[in-house]
Amino acid sequence: MTTGMFDSCITGHWFSAKAKDIWSDLGTLQAWLDVEKALARAQADLSMIPRAAADIIGAKADATLLDLGRMAADIRSTMHPFVPMLRQFEELCGEEAAGYIHWGVTTQNIFETGAVLQLRDSHVLIEQQLRRAVDACARLAAGNRDIVQAGRTHGQHALPITFGFKVAAWREELRRHLTRLDVAAQDALVVRTGGAVGTFAAMEGQGRAVQARVAEILGLGVAGIPVRSSFDQFAAYLGVLVLLAGTAEKVAREVVFLQRTEVAEVEERFETGKVGSSTMAQKRNPAHAQNVAGVAQILRSRAGLVTESMVRANEGDATASNIADVLVPEMAILAASVAEGLASLIDGLVVHPEAMRRNLDLTGGAILSEAVMMTLGRSIGRHHAHHVLYDAAMRAADGSVAFVDALRQHPLLREHGNTLDFEALLDPANYVGEAAACVDDELAG
Repeated sequence: MTTGMFDSCITGHWFSAKAKDIWSDLGTLQAWLDVEKALARAQADLSMIPRAAADIIGAKADATLLDLGRMAADIRSTMHPFVPMLRQFEELCGEEAAGYIHWGVTTQNIFETGAVLQLRDSHVLIEQQLRRAVDACARLAAGNRDIVQAGRTHGQHALPITFGFKVAAWREELRRHLTRLDVAAQDALVVRTGGAVGTFAAMEGQGRAVQARVAEILGLGVAGIPVRSSFDQFAAYLGVLVLLAGTAEKVAREVVFLQRTEVAEVEERFETGKVGSSTMAQKRNPAHAQNVAGVAQILRSRAGLVTESMVRANEGDATASNIADVLVPEMAILAASVAEGLASLIDGLVVHPEAMRRNLDLTGGAILSEAVMMTLGRSIGRHHAHHVLYDAAMRAADGSVAFVDALRQHPLLREHGNTLDFEALLDPANYVGEAAACVDDELAG
């Protein structure tokens, strides 16, 4: 029976299969063995251990050779997450090489460096999916560069925008996250092999050289002072994943809003066979968008644990590092899933320009109040013009008079002569500002 959200037959499809493979038990064990293999090779290169022993360690560093059932039982009985794997690995390598495995390091060195290898693979996956989302935004923004829709603030009509402008803003935000991820990855993807308290005490004076060589072999950076109590580099990377989740949830919730029956301006791709309700056969729910928003919300909720895991007592504290051992895999899977889901959501959006036009007309032109005010303000002052527009909008709000008629009938407007071209002023396409140019600028970036 499966109980975790990642493996459940009910919820498992919400999450990236590739990310789950990276962080599977087999993937984690292989990452640990890859670190042990690199450590042995580095120490052999520096004549700290025999080359023959390092060769055997490298040849046997294959997680598929381990007995996972036995390991699980041994971990349960020893209450140690690594020693049972180490014992099996020693048996596989034989007596000749076993004495040189794990030379001069401690469990957390292997766990953290192994997690860095997995995080690097996750980072590649997350970036690939984010670039998919960015490309999908570019296509959608270009195709809807001049499609006018109601811009909304506080859930209410504000001023006209174009749908391409909205999507271009999504793209710019996602590109900023890509930049942040690259910077954070350079900081986080480092090797720590400092031993029990980070001083390389068991490394015979060659600890820093060993660590540098391990990093070179694994293609990672090097921690300056490899203390076990430092988690800020991981935390910074995970923090960017939280920011990404915020953007993804915002976009997904926007789709949910715009797909509402009363709005109906966009909808996610619908395929025959997709079911919205067990009782209401007509439902075409924004299920994909809701899944993205939900998974993003789970990811955002982990922000507090990230900072909790930074607070580590003395030179090592399992209370905090155990949190990280669970947190890093979970957040990496969640982030890859969010990025993948977001890319698919944006790529499959169907736009309904006719609904956008219909909604623009709902207020009878009141959405263009600023356009009229700015033109009228040149002759009577912005403050007086605002009063005119406010009065007209309030009169029109109850439906007793059309907005344009309320304007024409306003005493101040008649006093100064009604010379305004209301047809042009109340055309939404004439008041989208520099939206198209902003789209062009973003797509050129």
